[in-house]
Amino acid sequence: MTGWETWERVLESGAFESRQRVLVAEPAVEASEAGARTLGITYWRAVDRFTRGGIRASWTGDGGKLKLLGGATLLTFGSAELSFDGELVSCRHTIEGGLLALRAGGSVTLAQRPDGDQQELSVTVEGYLPRLAARAGAPAWTGMLYAKGQSPFHAAISRRYFELLLRSRDS
Repeated sequence: MTGWETWERVLESGAFESRQRVLVAEPAVEASEAGARTLGITYWRAVDRFTRGGIRASWTGDGGKLKLLGGATLLTFGSAELSFDGELVSCRHTIEGGLLALRAGGSVTLAQRPDGDQQELSVTVEGYLPRLAARAGAPAWTGMLYAKGQSPFHAAISRRYFELLLRSRDS
């Protein structure tokens, strides 16, 4: 893996956007519905493995939940929106609520797309309203739980996700 990048910004609305990406020599998944589904399944598996089962993802046809081992629902998601248009492959979930969300809104998109002679793997969060972040106009220290906890945790899971994708491709 090369080209590791992570960035985050706060929109005027108070919502967050973040993106993590890496560059790889070959596609990690095929450009198909199965490939798009693999992006999603592998991401939620990365959450489980990174937290050693402390946070678990569960899915039904209507969507998913990230639950703390004790049972608290951290985040809820809409069902997977799979796309495989040309060489872009993606799996998108809307964020519908949970303890870590101030309210429903935003999405998580897992994608693979060409970038020159390489492939870019990415995790993009758009329009997310984290409960632990500072509110517009509030002192910055009020968002320290998000800045020092949830945000770096998400970036670390993304790294684990990229590693799992590449490992599953090679096996």
